[in-house]
Amino acid sequence: MNTLQIGTTTKQVPSTWNEMTRRQLLQVLAHFYGTALNAGWRLEMLSLLTDFQLPLLCALESDVLAQLLPLTDFVLSDDHRLTAQLLPTLRIPGRHWREGVTTWHGPRASFSNLTFGEFMFADTFFVQYHLLGQRVRLNNRSTYLDQFLAVLYRPARRVTVAGGMVEQNASPTDPDWNGDVRVPFNEHQLELRTPRVAALPEIEKLAVLTWYRGCRAQLAVEFPDVFAMADEDDKRPQKGPQWEPVLRKLSGGAFGTVQQTAGQPARLILAEMQDLAVQYQERLKAQKATS
Repeated sequence: MNTLQIGTTTKQVPSTWNEMTRRQLLQVLAHFYGTALNAGWRLEMLSLLTDFQLPLLCALESDVLAQLLPLTDFVLSDDHRLTAQLLPTLRIPGRHWREGVTTWHGPRASFSNLTFGEFMFADTFFVQYHLLGQRVRLNNRSTYLDQFLAVLYRPARRVTVAGGMVEQNASPTDPDWNGDVRVPFNEHQLELRTPRVAALPEIEKLAVLTWYRGCRAQLAVEFPDVFAMADEDDKRPQKGPQWEPVLRKLSGGAFGTVQQTAGQPARLILAEMQDLAVQYQERLKAQKATS
């Protein structure tokens, strides 16, 4: 976080995506996707990040402004990705006029409570959404995006307290708290839930995509051999990473049945895959050395 003072006014300015507020993120993405990268783009972005009005920034000396504009560079840098959860909840519109807005909850920062099962589904829809963006026909693209959101964002689990008299959202004070306020992922409920997220503002959908992309890139750094294999799959036309075979191969052992394995933390499964990939590469090297 950078401290910027203009006149008598001091502002805290984010230096990474993770330091933004939810409001800043949505404003920056709206500007990012809705404005051409022209000469005034960085100045407008600077205004969004600093909360200083454009007329004030335009009135600054040119040499002062030249020193401030680099504060926006991280927005276009691959070195800074969004992994903090700035949209922990989404307000889902009611299905009819009698039904009010409800709150659905998303995963925590850096996929810390994402199960492998929901990662499989979310990643499949995420990849298909981007693959469709590369084709002429985009008929199903919005459907993939909505399915992607319906996997990640779900209603809160309800628990009964006070001797069975009161029902409330799950929280860390519950005896069976598992670190996730959401109801467990169930792929059979996607058909019902997907239409609910279709009415969300487009900029919120883009914000979730941006966050997921950043967290996924972080996983690729932490588990490089796993995602190197996934990249090989990506090279096939109209294909993406194939996670289902991984689920079948890892189930039946320490992780239990297929269903139990799908319910394990995604990071735990990916770490196991990384270890197996490293062991495989070491065996290959040993075989080459002895042949």
